[in-house]
Amino acid sequence: MKIDYTLHTHTVGFDGRNSAEDMVRVACARGFKTIGFSNHFIVHPDISKSPMYKYALRGGYANIYSDDIECSICRFGEHFAAVRALRRKYPDMNILCGMEMDWFQYPEWGQAMGNAVARLRPDYIIGAMHFIDRGMDGVLNVHDIKNAPAVESRRLLREYYQNLMRLAEFDWRGCSFRFNWMAHFDLPRKVGLHFPEMEAGALDAIARNSVPIELNTALIKNKNYVAPGKDDETLKQIAEYKIPTLLSDDAHDVARIGADFDTVASAASATGMKLCTATDMLAKMFGVRAR
Repeated sequence: MKIDYTLHTHTVGFDGRNSAEDMVRVACARGFKTIGFSNHFIVHPDISKSPMYKYALRGGYANIYSDDIECSICRFGEHFAAVRALRRKYPDMNILCGMEMDWFQYPEWGQAMGNAVARLRPDYIIGAMHFIDRGMDGVLNVHDIKNAPAVESRRLLREYYQNLMRLAEFDWRGCSFRFNWMAHFDLPRKVGLHFPEMEAGALDAIARNSVPIELNTALIKNKNYVAPGKDDETLKQIAEYKIPTLLSDDAHDVARIGADFDTVASAASATGMKLCTATDMLAKMFGVRAR
């Protein structure tokens, strides 16, 4: 099956390395019909308390971690305006404005994000959980969990997966928006943390609640990530549960657009998994209007 969409991408000004137009131009050249931009929308009043935050400052990534919803809305408003302007320049390409939004459990989160969505009008929202909320102690990134003492790290990892299950079971009826699908069910693996029983439990919660997910090819070469021939049991679990699944390149630069799609699509097919097509994505499943 030809995958002719890429919906999880990042650009310069956030934590990507190329402009939106560079990404569109390369996607066109590679035969893609649809590209969606999904920069991080991570807003928490105590985000700066994360031990990882000081490294984000040094790495130039502080602009994706925000404690001010208005600043985040302003930044995304400018970004979306630039992306929408590209539609006139590239009329043969379906160009979408998305966001990769982190879920938190602080009381004001739903109202604040609902206000942001109403004002920004994204075409779709990818749900993510890069942090766990520690209340008065701030938030912890998966890197912070990795760097904690061994016993504490294991406890925090369990807490992370428990929160991932809560996200899968989240009742959206009180919100004015909802996530269209969930990214990074295996994110702790990025830093070398893997808790197979809890990850399997998270996939079970995802399946019971009919939550669509993405299979991320960005770190397929990383020995810790789900990859064909190494984690076929995970792929088989996704296939057995019939979890709606799409491919994602999580491209942070033009070189990663569509990278390893064929390899992962072939492995997924071998397990019986039916990947979402562009038609599924843009019309039937998530209500995203194709232009």
